[in-house]
Amino acid sequence: MENLQTSLPYDIESLFQQYYKQLCLFANNILNDEALAEDIVQSFFAGLCEGRNALPEDEGARKGYLFIAVRNNCFKQIRSEKVKSKYFDQLDKDMIEEQTIMDAMMQAEVINQLMEAINQLPQGCKQVLHMAIFEKLSNDEIANNLTISINTVKSQKKRAIQLLRERLDSRMLALLLFLLPD
Repeated sequence: MENLQTSLPYDIESLFQQYYKQLCLFANNILNDEALAEDIVQSFFAGLCEGRNALPEDEGARKGYLFIAVRNNCFKQIRSEKVKSKYFDQLDKDMIEEQTIMDAMMQAEVINQLMEAINQLPQGCKQVLHMAIFEKLSNDEIANNLTISINTVKSQKKRAIQLLRERLDSRMLALLLFLLPD
């Protein structure tokens, strides 16, 4: 069987030696990635060795073909990266959106559990906590709205927290304390 290189009107090794550096610089100008540029040029020459690509017999046309082929391979790489990037960006957006939905669902569930626990408190405690947490009123504002002393507001809050400590797990209690203004 005849060797592929001897039947060709050109020597792939000498083409590689002659054009490799120029083609790598050319590809790097397109890609701005030296390692990727070298990979593309090496891959192109490997294709020539394997007979996947055929070069024109004319020397001038051959040089033009080398640069055009490398340019096209660079553009294929750029398109491929854009498709991957678009896919991963969409995947990231979907994951963030899904996580946001899950967070909102969990938050709603936690707040619902907290509200249920608060609703089981005695009326005074329930009213004071509701105003503090959900209406974001200060102790003074609660006292004025309910026409009670500030000390009564503080003692109702303290009693409510003591009762909720018995009913809530530590995470729920931490959330409650976080939601309560000073």
